[in-house]
Amino acid sequence: MPDTAPPLVPQETFAPRLWRHSRDLWGLAWPVMLSRAGILIMAFTDIAMLGRYLPGAMGEANLGVQIFVPMLVIAIGLTSGVMPVVAHAFGARNYEECGRAWRRAMIWAFSVGLAGSIVCWQGESILLATGQTEALAAAGGEVARMLAPGLVAQTLYACCAFYLEATRRPMPALVVMIGANILNAALNWVMIWGNLGFPELGPAGAALASTVVRVAAAAAMVFYIVTRPDARIYGVLGPWETTWGPGGWRAGWPMRKLGLSAGLSNGFETIGFAAMTMMAGWLGPMALDAYAISHNVVSTMFMVGLGLAVATGVRVGNEAGAGNHGEAAFAGWAGLLASAVIMGSLGTAVFLFSDGLATVYTDDAAIQARAALLFAVAALVMVPDAAQVVMGQALRALGDAWVAIGVYFLSFVVIMVPLGHWIVFGYGADERGLVVSIVVCCLVAAVLLAMRFAVLTRGWISGEAEERGR
Repeated sequence: MPDTAPPLVPQETFAPRLWRHSRDLWGLAWPVMLSRAGILIMAFTDIAMLGRYLPGAMGEANLGVQIFVPMLVIAIGLTSGVMPVVAHAFGARNYEECGRAWRRAMIWAFSVGLAGSIVCWQGESILLATGQTEALAAAGGEVARMLAPGLVAQTLYACCAFYLEATRRPMPALVVMIGANILNAALNWVMIWGNLGFPELGPAGAALASTVVRVAAAAAMVFYIVTRPDARIYGVLGPWETTWGPGGWRAGWPMRKLGLSAGLSNGFETIGFAAMTMMAGWLGPMALDAYAISHNVVSTMFMVGLGLAVATGVRVGNEAGAGNHGEAAFAGWAGLLASAVIMGSLGTAVFLFSDGLATVYTDDAAIQARAALLFAVAALVMVPDAAQVVMGQALRALGDAWVAIGVYFLSFVVIMVPLGHWIVFGYGADERGLVVSIVVCCLVAAVLLAMRFAVLTRGWISGEAEERGR
């Protein structure tokens, strides 16, 4: 009898495949977006409420936040390696390893968070070293000290969120973050103005309120994870003491390697942004307040891009862990396309409603006018800023750790800081020149990271399509 060829498997065309990937991406991304946005919404609430407290309070708070945020982002980045490790294990259906990775990551998160909080405690000295006046350095340093204990708690919260998101359960982090923002607004009302018999603490009160909220959020996340009915199936309730043994420490190297890549990359990025804030401070209090408003809007919108990036990284990691290389590559490009569409829409909205957006932050007409002018330039940041973080997450989901470090150092330190300084102090532009330099460096980072992803996944999509057609 003649041999019978196996039936051809119908190949999925591009449009249905893109729709399937986009639907899966969005289902995971929207809770992540909102939970990440909640972190910055907490800062937005602080800045907005301080804008109605006293003139200059926003700038003082933002200086302290600019000490805290680089340390927080570095600590969270160092911990974020747990996400691709857990995503791979989940994709391979090795569920017990998911919980083991989480336990190793929690110890690591506490350690790096504690180191960052020690740096924050020296905020006043750091601000003095960057050229701020003694008055601004003292006020910003007090804010940084109040924020310092919350750095450990926020890092632990992020570690729990990464674990849950990598196992495709993003909703708990969102629910906890919603509760945290409600509590933060209430505590701000009490601690900034001294209501209900509390002392009037101003910017330091807003920072202290955020710290209390971060501790509560971390405790809620840990409680949820360890009390779930499937905690033992996922290896969450294993013996913590063995995580220091050879198996635990050596097994945690992939997590720490990817976390080191994210931590250094994010560190270069946030240190560059902090340098922009310091330069805005050199331009004077009004420029600093306007830049603080613009930076807060960009950072809040960036959380949407970061949510898309986390979802993209989880999907790339899940597919790679399951051995579906073509699907992993397609998931990365689908995430990049989604970020361009969504962030482009948000940037357009910021541009069109810049005047009204400025009034949300302050009643001062002069600061409103300067902030509205900044928004017109800041709207251009949205797409390249989201694109670079999406591609960075996609690369780490494939286990590529080191190239991104060089890209971020080149873009956010070598290019952005000198370019911003030259545009403002050499060319004579105002604070809008700082935002222009941010646009340029984000575009450079996005292009280079996308090129790296293309090199790593070359032939994956077409190769898997041929395999399905056999």
